[in-house]
Amino acid sequence: MVMKAAEGLAVSVFDKIIQITALNKNQLAAFIDVTPKTIDNYRIRRHKLGRTESEQLLQLMALYKKGQEIFGNSEDFNLWLKQPASGLGGIVPFELLYTQGGINLVMEELLRIEYGALA
Repeated sequence: MVMKAAEGLAVSVFDKIIQITALNKNQLAAFIDVTPKTIDNYRIRRHKLGRTESEQLLQLMALYKKGQEIFGNSEDFNLWLKQPASGLGGIVPFELLYTQGGINLVMEELLRIEYGALA
């Protein structure tokens, strides 16, 4: 994952993640701290995403894959993301996805759920 992020991802990966996550373009762009217009410009100019954006996207993709695996489908996982989580001190997991640290916290909570160690 580190090498893929270092090389930069194609904008097509951004589009694929929209399909996987059911996020819209504005939401996903906000998660990686760019504007939708920047994504459009990258697409037009065939630029790759930067390292930071690429790493954030890869982490989001891994999180969504794990969540869908644990919850059985994307609909149930997306519902869970939008509800306060007791293991996160009542914070709504979706609100934590704007930073790598937040993504890590949500992933840790998913792993606790997977192994039955709910806090």
